[in-house]
This record gives sequence, structure tokens and C-alpha cells, in this order.
Amino acid sequence: MSEKEKRGIYNVTLNDKNSTPSLKDIEAIEDVVIEYARDYVFYYVKGFHNPYRDRGLGAEHIKLHLESGSEGEITIQELLNLGNSIREYLKNFDEPFIDENGARIYEWENDKGVRFRVITDKIGEKNLDKVVKDYQRGGTQLPLSPSDDQIITFYSDRNINKRLEFKNPKVKAYYENLQSQDTQTKVFRKRR
Repeated sequence: MSEKEKRGIYNVTLNDKNSTPSLKDIEAIEDVVIEYARDYVFYYVKGFHNPYRDRGLGAEHIKLHLESGSEGEITIQELLNLGNSIREYLKNFDEPFIDENGARIYEWENDKGVRFRVITDKIGEKNLDKVVKDYQRGGTQLPLSPSDDQIITFYSDRNINKRLEFKNPKVKAYYENLQSQDTQTKVFRKRR
């Protein structure tokens, strides 16, 4: 991940910057025209969080997970490496999982067994009314454009009663397979 991308994420989350692009595949974007590149870019926006309804999007909503002991806790380093994590996800799974509402879901597990989920979406006609109403109730920023993918939320399964279950069947199968291989390796080592 470039230092510029990390600095952008940091400044949207903790300073006054309103948004920053995060490139899903930097090499693919460098040599293509802007219309094609739009498919590979999503925005990390300042967004808003409505504490009364516990709803929101972007940095203001995600920032709550930076607090120690919070549900879905993430570290600042995990947030700053978000672009790398999504690129790694795409290397392994080629595309995000698209849920029944059309949101794109990226999920993974780190080497310590902590699971993460990022949800991005276009704030289109179907959700624009909800976003505008939340904005009018105290939200700080409307989306850049209804056609731009934006990070809605990012969280882990830390401090949650139940382990995060992967929505993407490919991701679930991948980690079950890794766990099975790890178990077989441990059994093999014990027999020696």
C-alpha cells in the first residue's frame, strides 16, 4: 500500500479530509483510461454516524470500532492497511461477494484468527433517501456521487459474542480447508 493511500485513510478518519480513493488494483489502474479505472476504485469518505439509530457510513461510522473494547474493534494499523487487505482478498477470490442488496462484501481472517468484514456499495436511488434522512438528522456529509462505490463499514469479530460467520461461501470453504490442513499437520507432527 502506498504511503499516500495510508495517509489518505488516516486523514479521513482522524482529521478534516472528506474522502480518499483507495485503489483495488494499482497496477491495473495505472495504464487504463478513466472510465475503465472507475471499476477499480472505491472511496473512503468522511461519512457520518447517527448515534441515536446506530447507523452511518464511512470514517465517522468506522471510527467507533477504533475504541479499545468496542464491538467489532479494529486497530489503526488494520484500518490503514485496509487497501492492502482488499487487494489480497481480490488476489485470492477475484471478486467481492455481492449480497442480496447489491452491496460488495470483502471478508478475511488474519494469522491470529481474527475475522474482518468490509462492506462497500454505491449509494444509489434505493438508499439515497435513507442517507439523506440520516444526514438531515445530524450526518456530516452526503455521498460524493450515487455512482461511486464507497466504504460503508469495516469491523472485526473482536468483542462480539459470536464468531463472525463468512457470508461468502468461497471464503468460508477456503478457511475451513486451511483449518483442516492445519489440523492434519498437527496430527502428523504428534505421530513423529
